[in-house]
Amino acid sequence: MATPGFTLDDLRAVLRQAAGDTDVVDSDITDVPFEDLGFDSLAMLEVAAVLSSEHQMEDLDSVIGTRRTPREVVALVNGASGAGHVDNSVVIAAPYDLVWEMSNDVPSWPELFSEYASAEVLGRDGDTITFRLTTVPDESGTSWSWVSERHMDKENGTVRAHRVERGPFAYMEIFWEYRTTAEGVRMRWVQDFHLRPEAPLDDAAMEARMNHNTAIQMERIKKLVEQRAGRA
Repeated sequence: MATPGFTLDDLRAVLRQAAGDTDVVDSDITDVPFEDLGFDSLAMLEVAAVLSSEHQMEDLDSVIGTRRTPREVVALVNGASGAGHVDNSVVIAAPYDLVWEMSNDVPSWPELFSEYASAEVLGRDGDTITFRLTTVPDESGTSWSWVSERHMDKENGTVRAHRVERGPFAYMEIFWEYRTTAEGVRMRWVQDFHLRPEAPLDDAAMEARMNHNTAIQMERIKKLVEQRAGRA
């Protein structure tokens, strides 16, 4: 199992070991795509091999390719050390374009998700959107609000996001994947996170809460998208 508290500097050492000494890893690489840093798929397999050897992590070859930036790999390693990880999917019987457009239309999320009261777009830069989400009040009347950044790649069927305002989370990394199947579009949500020590829940309790809530939201989205597809 990986060592807790894996940092960006730890990853820099792994990148140097995998690709040789390179000055690029000494810059601010946190959210720079690996391909822009010069790390192709073969180089990332070498990174996976080093991490597997040094941190006793298994099956990295199959998952490290879904991590686009150093931030996401750091979250992956910390997740293997016992931090939170949830992975859920649903198949939606609707065209790919419709599933993609409805689920990625952030301003409409208060209608698509039952948990959000508002979704305020703060900025856009190409396929990247920064926005503030506010939840509907819980049973105690409390609403929660935070800012997230989301990068959407429709051609490859992937979305990568993270919380900018982390609140009780030390980190929260999100990966969405869309794949066309014979039954429809398989929409998959992966969330890697770690709660701060002072948070009201621990990682295991948050995992259980997320798994429960994600199933509800996915079924709601499936129903709404399939209804729209039927009308179309």
